[in-house]
Amino acid sequence: MKTRLCFRAYPAFLATLLASGLTGCELDSGSSGGGPGSCTDGFTFEDPSEEQYSSLTIDRDQATNPAQADLEKTLFRQFTQITKPAGTTANKESATQAYDFFSRKTEGFIGFNQSELPEYNSVRNGFDLLEAMIASGDVAPLQTARDAMVNCVREDAPGSIRVNTLKVTETEPSQKDRDTWELGVNYAHNPEPLTDPTPFGPNVARVAFTPESFVFTLYPNEAFEGVGPSSGFKQPSKLIAGFNADFEETINEQESDEEESEAGNAASVIFESFLDNTQDDRRKDRSKTDRWSWSSEQATDVFTGVANARCVRITAYYGRDNADDQVKVELDSKTCPGISSASDLENPDHTFSYSSAKTSIPQVRD
Repeated sequence: MKTRLCFRAYPAFLATLLASGLTGCELDSGSSGGGPGSCTDGFTFEDPSEEQYSSLTIDRDQATNPAQADLEKTLFRQFTQITKPAGTTANKESATQAYDFFSRKTEGFIGFNQSELPEYNSVRNGFDLLEAMIASGDVAPLQTARDAMVNCVREDAPGSIRVNTLKVTETEPSQKDRDTWELGVNYAHNPEPLTDPTPFGPNVARVAFTPESFVFTLYPNEAFEGVGPSSGFKQPSKLIAGFNADFEETINEQESDEEESEAGNAASVIFESFLDNTQDDRRKDRSKTDRWSWSSEQATDVFTGVANARCVRITAYYGRDNADDQVKVELDSKTCPGISSASDLENPDHTFSYSSAKTSIPQVRD
């Protein structure tokens, strides 16, 4: 399988992944090193794997969800709640516009219903399902990959393993209406700290990918140590998700994003989650911070008094109870910086903050 991860929005970041031995672009089907049962370097599952579920939608009924997926562990669960503005916030109009903009631009990528935010009842996307499949331990190549990472951590040795093609099909709809998703995942153990884009200690890195997007996740070595280290859900220390609306799977054909795509200026969404004691590329503390960025050459003018915003960035700071600046919004007439470049917009055209309607939301997914 050759994925379409090599899109223009994230060249610097993907170069970093390549340098780390984690590539989602032009993956081959060869292998080297030992086997998937040990700490091996460069092992690739050559044959496609197939899984079937009655539905690919994750809702509140964990017992009947695909891979027993838990809605509370999905990608945007906490962020959609904490970024909803309080009714008494000083910048209520601007805050409402920012939240509505986030909701509208994210729904097409992640598959929740924006009319139900923040307490949405279901999501439908490959990454949240893949996370559940990995945690379940029931999908053989995914479990083998995590077992290999456990061995690498125990041996304090570098290693990598990848699952190129994992086809997931829903069986409940009729033949013509059912979806088949092609997913992939790469794991690598890095016994030495990564220095770019985020200084981080010995870790296990994971890149999950679909034809239109990716999620890059870092886990501390401790997550793969101890009893049962290769089973269950693992709390990440850092997560970066990139969604590119350049591909037809991610957009509504009736929306303006289609025109942007045809013009070669598709919008992109980047979601960054910094948990525990993590730093960004400028060594600035990003602990307990989530950040959502929308970027497009086709500017938006949906914000009152702010025209031609090509970059909209919403940052949530967890743990600031009743703080007026718990959520920060930055608007810029220039395109957002790349994923591994400046951590902050240098000179945003307009910035405002607001308080959250749910200040006590924890930044966890475990």
